[in-house]
Amino acid sequence: MPAIADANLTGERTNPTRRSLRLRILVALLLVFALGFGNLAIHLYGTRDELRRTMLELQAHAVTEGIRDESDMSRLPLSYAGEPLGYTLYSAQGEVLWFSENLDRPSRLRTAMLEQGSRWWRWSPVGGRVINVPVRLPDGATLMVTRNDAKERETIDRLLLERLRQSSLIMLPLGLLSVLLILWLLNWTLRPVRRAADLAASIGPGELNRRIPLTDLPVEIRPLADAANRALDRLAEAFAGERRFVADAAHELRTPLTVLDLRMQEARESERPDWLALEREMRQMRRLVGQLLELARQEGMAGTQQRGEQTSRVSRVIRESVASMLPLFEARDRELSVDVEDGLVCWGNHDELREVMLNVLENALLHGAGRVRVQGRKFAGNVVIEVCDQGEGVAQDQREAMFQRFSKGRQGSEGTGLGLAIVRRIVENAGGRVGFADGQASMLSIVLPLTQVC
Repeated sequence: MPAIADANLTGERTNPTRRSLRLRILVALLLVFALGFGNLAIHLYGTRDELRRTMLELQAHAVTEGIRDESDMSRLPLSYAGEPLGYTLYSAQGEVLWFSENLDRPSRLRTAMLEQGSRWWRWSPVGGRVINVPVRLPDGATLMVTRNDAKERETIDRLLLERLRQSSLIMLPLGLLSVLLILWLLNWTLRPVRRAADLAASIGPGELNRRIPLTDLPVEIRPLADAANRALDRLAEAFAGERRFVADAAHELRTPLTVLDLRMQEARESERPDWLALEREMRQMRRLVGQLLELARQEGMAGTQQRGEQTSRVSRVIRESVASMLPLFEARDRELSVDVEDGLVCWGNHDELREVMLNVLENALLHGAGRVRVQGRKFAGNVVIEVCDQGEGVAQDQREAMFQRFSKGRQGSEGTGLGLAIVRRIVENAGGRVGFADGQASMLSIVLPLTQVC
C-alpha cells in the first residue's frame, strides 16, 4: 500500500500537459509556422541585399562599358546619381593594378559573384552602407566598383517594410485560421485513439474477448494497439488458465476431502480408529495441496524468469535425486541405475530441478515397470537427461495429455496427476523442454540449456 500511495502521489505531482500528445503536436506545428514566417522575413531581408547588388551591377556595367585594363581609368566617373563611386583594378592573376584616389585602400577582390549559378543556394548579407561588385573586363582583368548606396537602401527598406506590413495583415488571419485548422486536424487525428482508449478501458473480466480495432487507427499508433491486444490475449489466456486451475483443484480436492471426512466419522464411531488410514489420507492430502501450490507458483513465474540468474550443477542434482529415491525402489524390489557425465551445468534453480528429477523418478516408480535407468550427457549445447524404464510406456496419442494437470495414466493410481505438469512448467521456465522420446514410449527426455560454471 505505501508503494501504491507513493506512485499515486508522484502521478499527481506530474504535470499532465507535459505528456499530452495533442499539446506536443500543436507546439510542433506552431513552431513550424513560426519558422516559416521567420524564413519569409529573412528572405525579404536577403532580397533587399540582392536588389542593392543588382542595381549596382547595372550601374557598374553602364559606367565601365568599353573599358580595358590598359584604358585610362581616370575617365571613369567618380559619382553616379549623386553618390560617389570608387574603383579598384585587379589583374587576371589577382594583383592590384590601380585604385581610384577617393578610396583609402583597394577594395577586396570578389570573383565569386561572377560565377554563374553561384548565388542561388547561398546568401551573403551586405554590411554597412558601402557595397562593391566585380566587373570582368574583356582581357580578363577585374574591376571592383564600390559605391555608397544609402539612398537606394533607404528606399528599398521602406518598400519592403510596407510590403511586410501588408503581408502581416494577411498573415494574421491566415495564422489564426491555421491554428483552428491545426486544432481540428488534431481532433480528427486523435479521435480513433480516444475511441480505442475508451474501448480498452471498458474491457473487464466479463469481456476478455474484446480487442482494440486496428483499422481506423493511424499507422504510427497501430504497433502500440497491437501490442496492447497481444497483452490482452496473454491476460485472457492467463485468466482462463487460473479459472481452469481453480475448477480443477476444487474438483480434485473434493474426493480426498470426502474420503477424509468419512474416515473421521468412522474414527468417531469406532472404538479402534484406523489411524494408519487416516495418516495415509492426510499425507495424500498434504501432498496434493503442496503440489497444487508449487504448480500455481511455477505457472505464475512463466514468462517472467530471466535465464542466467541461477545455474545448477545437473550432475549433482541427478545423483542426489537418485540417492533419495533409491530406498523406495528397493522397497518395491525395483532396480535404479544412474550414468551421468561429470561437470554438467545448466540454467535453473537447484531445488526446482531436484523437484523435477524426484517427480520424474516417482512417475517411473508408480507407473513404470522393471529396471529404471537415468542418463545425463551433453549434446548440441544442451544437457540431455533421459529416464527410461521397462514398462509399456505411454501411447503416442496420450503423451501430450500426460503433462496436463490431474492427468493420470491409470485412474485410481497413487499419484496426484500433477507431477509431470510441474515438471514441464519448471523445465520451460528454465528455458528447456520435456517430452517422451520418439520411438521409445517408456523414455522421458529433458533438455536444458548448457552453460559454464560461474
